[in-house]
Amino acid sequence: MKRTLLRVGGLLLVLALLATGAAVGLAWVLGPPTYDEYNAGDFEFEAQGDVLAGKRLAELTCVRCHYDPTTDSLAGRRIAPEYKALGQAHAPNLTRDEVRGIGLWTEAELVMLLRSGVHPKDKTRLPPWMPFHPNISDVDLANLVAYFRSDDPWVAPQRTPEKRSTLAFRSVLQAWVAWKPGPAKLTAVERPRESEPIALGAYLANDLLQCHGCHSKSVEAVDWVTPHKTAGFYQGGAKVTDLAGNTVVAPGLTPSPKAGIGGWTYEEFRRALIEGVTPVGKILRWPMPTYPRLTEGEVSAMYAYFQTLSPNNTPLKRAAPYRVSPKIVDPGRHEFERLGCPSCHAPDALGPLSLKKVPEKYPDDASLVEYISDPRFVDPNAWMGAYGKLASDEEMAALAEYVRRRVERGPYAPPPKE
Repeated sequence: MKRTLLRVGGLLLVLALLATGAAVGLAWVLGPPTYDEYNAGDFEFEAQGDVLAGKRLAELTCVRCHYDPTTDSLAGRRIAPEYKALGQAHAPNLTRDEVRGIGLWTEAELVMLLRSGVHPKDKTRLPPWMPFHPNISDVDLANLVAYFRSDDPWVAPQRTPEKRSTLAFRSVLQAWVAWKPGPAKLTAVERPRESEPIALGAYLANDLLQCHGCHSKSVEAVDWVTPHKTAGFYQGGAKVTDLAGNTVVAPGLTPSPKAGIGGWTYEEFRRALIEGVTPVGKILRWPMPTYPRLTEGEVSAMYAYFQTLSPNNTPLKRAAPYRVSPKIVDPGRHEFERLGCPSCHAPDALGPLSLKKVPEKYPDDASLVEYISDPRFVDPNAWMGAYGKLASDEEMAALAEYVRRRVERGPYAPPPKE
C-alpha cells in the first residue's frame, strides 16, 4: 500500500512539474499578457492644463529617463543598467513626432497610459522601469497632457531611430503572475492642499515621485496602485545598480535612526533631496536623482509624511564603498572617484550623464569648474548637485583636468607629466 502511494505521489509530482514547465514555456512563447478590455474611450479627459506646470512635472518624473542630449528633447534613450536583470530597457520617444513619437496619440490614450499602465496600442502593461501613475491627481494629469501637446522644444517632433525594450525570460513570467495594471476606467483624484502637509507628502512621495519604487524591499515587487502594500514599504534594502555597475542598497525612509532618516533634521533632508548630499557630506549615488524643482512646501510636506511611517529598526547592509585611486598617483582621478562621479558618469554613460559634450559646452577649465561648483548657477534646470564646498580650488582644478582627459583619452589615461 505504501509503495503504491509513493508511486502515485511521484506520478502526481512529475505531472505537476510537466504542467508547470508547459505553462512557463507557453508564457514565454506568447509573451506578456494583453488587456483587451482596456479602451481609451473610458479615459476621456476634458480638463484644461497649464503647460508650464506640466513641464515642471515632466522635469520631476519624465526627463531623467526620456531626455536625449543629442537632440535636446524627450526623444528617449537607452536606460542602463538599473534594470538589466529584467531586460533591455529603452525609454520611448515622447515628442510630437507622428511616426516615432506620440504625435498621433489622442489625449485619452495618453491618460490611459499614465493612469492604467496599459499601452493603448498593443494593450500590454508597462514594464517596471516605466512606472505608471494610477493615483496622479486630475490637475497634475491635465498639466502633463497639456505639456505633451505643447510647442515646447523638448517635445518638438524628433524622428530618432526606434529602439524597443525587450523583456528577459523572468520578466515575461512576472508579467503573467505579478505585474498588474491600474484601474480600467477614469476616476476623479484630487490633489491634497499644502494646508494638509502629511496628505500632500504622501501624494508626492507615493503617487507622483513614487519613492517607494526604490526605497522598499525590491524594485521587482512594487505596487503602484496601492503603494502601502509594497513589500517592505519604505524600509529600504532594494538592490539597484549605478552606472559603474556597482550594487547600491537603497536606504529606508522611515523615522528610524538605524535604517532610515530618523536622525535627519529638515535642513539635512532638504539638502539630500535638492542637492544630493547626505548629512555626513557624502554624495548620493545613482539612481537617486535630485529634485531642484520641488517647492519648499512640497519638501516640507514629504519630510512630515516620512516621519509618520512605522520605523524599521533592522540595520541594512550597506553598499560597498568606491575604490578610490591614490591621490599621489592621479589627483584628478582621485577626486573624480572620491566625489562619487563614476556612479553617474560611467565611461559608457548615455543621456544627460554622458561627458562627451564637455569640451564643446565648457571650452576651458574655468567654465567647467564653475559648472561643477554650482551647476544651477550656470543652468537653473541642472540636475547635478553643487560640489564647490566639497573640494578645494586645487582639487577642483585637478578634477576639471581629469574630466577633459577622461573624455579625450579614456578613464585610465595617465595624468600629464609636470
